[in-house]
Amino acid sequence: MSSIANIGHGIKAFNGFLMGLSRTLSFGAILLMATGIEIAVLIGSGCTDQKKAEEKGIIIKAGTVEISRADFARELEVKQANYPYDIKDRPDEYNAMVMDLVSDVSDEAVLLAAAAAKGIDVSTKELDLAVADFKKDYPEDSFDQMLLERAISYPVWKKRLKKDMVIRKLIMQDLVASQEIHPEDMIAFYDRFAGQTGAQDNNSKMMDEKDLVLRLRMEKSQDVFGEWLQGLQDSYPVHIDRLVLNSFLMNPEKQ
Repeated sequence: MSSIANIGHGIKAFNGFLMGLSRTLSFGAILLMATGIEIAVLIGSGCTDQKKAEEKGIIIKAGTVEISRADFARELEVKQANYPYDIKDRPDEYNAMVMDLVSDVSDEAVLLAAAAAKGIDVSTKELDLAVADFKKDYPEDSFDQMLLERAISYPVWKKRLKKDMVIRKLIMQDLVASQEIHPEDMIAFYDRFAGQTGAQDNNSKMMDEKDLVLRLRMEKSQDVFGEWLQGLQDSYPVHIDRLVLNSFLMNPEKQ
């Protein structure tokens, strides 16, 4: 499971598909295989390049989005909290965990870069409302307890929440809204819906046309998500600084 999913904040979504896309961005190795992503790895050469890398401390970059050494370290700390405490005693497993996080963060960087380029953002008001809505599900001090159990500070959680909201907006505006719905799609859905519920519950209410169109667009989005993401990856290729990455790996010379 990705570091993003491990945050556990979960903005309420229209359906499971949208929540899955925005909260579990770690399609990781699956996406690497399914969409043929090619990550450009920048391998530093010489002392000058290494010094520059250390000064800037950027481990992952896609478009205008840069993930600093410090940000990656915080993500790794959260991810590691979900693994056995002695995972560092098994270098291969530890390095696999680090590389899994690299895939997760790379996917996220691509989506955030696309959102930034398209002018998609979340206002302070939108974020505050989302925070309040989320906290309603946690009585008394259970929200703080949830963060404590996951070793997450409130500022980090809120920053992650905003990122997820931005990504959700991107998916809705750039992918879902672009799916064309034809009359035959609606007829087929009504037939399918009636077959599932009509005979069992005559009092079932059919969803209105607006909800129906949205649901159909969401379903179609699932089928083309890989192609859509590949297009974003082509437009905002991921660059990983190997020198900085090596500082997080155990025995990096063997990688």
